[in-house]
Amino acid sequence: MYKIALVSREGFFGYCRLFLDIQHLNDRLPDEFHNIQCQLPDRHVPVEAKVHNNGTEDVKILVIDDEDYMREIVCQALKGSGYAVDEASDGTAALEMMRRYPYDVIITDLRLPGISGETLLQEALSVFPETIVIIMTGYGNIQTAVDAIRMGAYDYLPKPFQIDEMVMRVEKGLKDRSLKSENVLLRSELQGKYQYANLVGSSAAMQQVYRMVALVAQKTTTILISGETGTGKEVIARAIHYNGTRKDQPLVCVNCAAIPANLLEDELFGHVKGAFTGAHQHRIGRFEQANRGTLFLDEVGSMPLDLQVKLLRVLQEREFQKLGGTTTIKVDIRIIAATNDDLLEKVRCGEFREDLYYRLNVIPVHVPPLRQRREDIPPLISHFLKKFSAEQQVPVKRVSHQATKQLLSFDWPGNVRQLENAVEMAVALSGDRELLEAEDFPAVSPAARSESIFREIEIPQEGVNFNTVISDLERRLILQSLQVTGGNKKRAASLLNLKRTTFVEKLKRLDPAFELQD
Repeated sequence: MYKIALVSREGFFGYCRLFLDIQHLNDRLPDEFHNIQCQLPDRHVPVEAKVHNNGTEDVKILVIDDEDYMREIVCQALKGSGYAVDEASDGTAALEMMRRYPYDVIITDLRLPGISGETLLQEALSVFPETIVIIMTGYGNIQTAVDAIRMGAYDYLPKPFQIDEMVMRVEKGLKDRSLKSENVLLRSELQGKYQYANLVGSSAAMQQVYRMVALVAQKTTTILISGETGTGKEVIARAIHYNGTRKDQPLVCVNCAAIPANLLEDELFGHVKGAFTGAHQHRIGRFEQANRGTLFLDEVGSMPLDLQVKLLRVLQEREFQKLGGTTTIKVDIRIIAATNDDLLEKVRCGEFREDLYYRLNVIPVHVPPLRQRREDIPPLISHFLKKFSAEQQVPVKRVSHQATKQLLSFDWPGNVRQLENAVEMAVALSGDRELLEAEDFPAVSPAARSESIFREIEIPQEGVNFNTVISDLERRLILQSLQVTGGNKKRAASLLNLKRTTFVEKLKRLDPAFELQD
């Protein structure tokens, strides 16, 4: 149940009397005159009395004011908007009411007989911190109202003000509070999702990773997470953030490989209006969004050299400038970077700055590939079976012994992500069957893979173009290998039992402009 209080001493000039007189007169008019809209002079237009079916009946408002006309007109407007309203004529009575009921909103003037508005504000927030307090004040007391905002008041209204403006501020305050509550709940869910106990894997290699995560989570040091595509680097980054001191602040993720090089700088730093053609308004970059929180830079090895210089400066000075701007913006952020590249090799090749590498690699965390920790495959399968069975609202499925042996023997070039996709597909396509067999995992069954390839090839009566069929099959195998390995040419070539140079030549024939990471 929501509740709001309004307190004011100053009059609302003659407009309040005029409005109330017109309202009383309108009640006595014949029915045919009831559609006449009464308005206050100048800018002060009363809110049309109507009940909104939007949950306002659960909101309780307390209006406190020693001026009868002011109190009555505000109460009428709030009741007309569907709110339940209490009222008080002095601070002492208001304080007693506040102690008996947790009002959702309090609207109060600062000058009151008995107890001041400042005291009411402090009392309300000390007992119920979520209370929305709106201060009404005359123009001569603006500084006092600003001080009240610093004390925790939600907003203030300088007199004279429009009644509909007051109602709008109340609605905005309730909406902001609802969003804040949702954010708190979401953070709580996220923290639960990324607790250490929910990180799946009992191998010695992963236990070492978990120990490192627990050690660095409470620090603010820069971290570099390395590992192949699909090993779960982002999951580790989220676990570090949500179990650290910045868990209530934003975690902002940027995939440096997914954003074109010419747009990445704008994405990270933002721009000012007019910085370039098409920059019609200011834009806040990811660094500014992550202030006081964590910025996760995924695939940092793909960042262009000129942008690496600017990133290095942010790491050193904790400040930057927007594109086209001259103002230096200071930020307090923690950097977690991740890469599936060998950054030291890129340093030797001149593709990555050595000074930036050492700035990022303060605390290294390496996530091993799934083929090096096969003992983690059964618990991962069990985890994904529960997850996708719940999502598809079916009983939790099981995997047969023969299928498990095949899953354990597969090398999983796409790592945990590929295993997750395989289990999801098996659960989705198995229908009502509780037991999943080897044929439910065609990606890991050599026989099934061969059969599925040739099953699609049928020679019609008129024959086929041999070269066209072979070229199409080659193209599909190359693209699928890149998809499985996340674009890594070296591992894609290994998956097809080709030399890397041969694979690259075939890829160039498909598309000369094809550029992917190693």
